[in-house]
Amino acid sequence: MGKKEEEGESVIDRIFNPQTQQHEQMETEDVAKIIKEWLDPKHIDKKTRYTPQQVIAVTILQSLADTYNIKTLKRFLKEFKKGKLSEGGKSAAELENILKSRVMNEDEGHLKSLAKFLE
Repeated sequence: MGKKEEEGESVIDRIFNPQTQQHEQMETEDVAKIIKEWLDPKHIDKKTRYTPQQVIAVTILQSLADTYNIKTLKRFLKEFKKGKLSEGGKSAAELENILKSRVMNEDEGHLKSLAKFLE
């Protein structure tokens, strides 16, 4: 029963304490900013892992696509990079580790609500 009272107090405290509400809102906004930035297409190149052969191929193909403005090749490379990014779930695992380290001392409720998106 003491645990329920503590939970009840914290809920009431959250409702009536503006500082607690602001703190929680800021944490939620921080998590949202991290996720938004992580998923931003401009960072795909920096997070994509290639084999040595793929590095050579992508470099050559990207140069050709940019030099001759080959739209089909540009679309292919963009999709290839996104596909490599999600290969093996490494990117999702990295995002999960970032979020866990962010809220390590906090309640992991935010991560539980995001779990279905991180799998």
